[in-house]
Amino acid sequence: MDYFKIAKVYKMIHEGDTQVHWYRLFSGNSARPRALITLWQACHEKLATRSRLHRFGMVGFNTCSFCMQEETQDHLLFDCLKTRNIWKQVLVWSGFNHDPRRWAEELPWVVSICKGKSPRSSLLKLAFAETVYGVWTFRNVVSFGNVVDENRIALNIIDMLVYRGWTKDKLRPYLALLML
Repeated sequence: MDYFKIAKVYKMIHEGDTQVHWYRLFSGNSARPRALITLWQACHEKLATRSRLHRFGMVGFNTCSFCMQEETQDHLLFDCLKTRNIWKQVLVWSGFNHDPRRWAEELPWVVSICKGKSPRSSLLKLAFAETVYGVWTFRNVVSFGNVVDENRIALNIIDMLVYRGWTKDKLRPYLALLML
């Protein structure tokens, strides 16, 4: 007589599943849940950019909220001058001398650095999720006609990195050094 084992059922259900290369970005990330959800959408390239909404016939135009180029995920997150400056400020503050490129290049770069368990890699995970969310909310606020001080966006993201990172004991000393 063979006994029922839930582990066997689980293995049968998940047999052949593929693992995405960016799963490390979510493991142990202390970012806000809304930032992680936005990052998950970005990793699946499902952010509701104007280009994507235009393709579905939901909006009549596909231009960026900040410039006159097509608003794709790549453009919004890394190519647009306003959002590119946000990325640069956050990366410099976090201790990374890196020039943001395109999504297809940035995601593997972040994943490669986040393989370890160092405070530096934990901070990059947190910074990546919070910056994607910060840029996305900045775009949404501007899209709906509100005025935002764009110089405050990067500072708000850095404040959130300190606030969320301070809850992790291993990040505290690293953050203290960055704040000096």
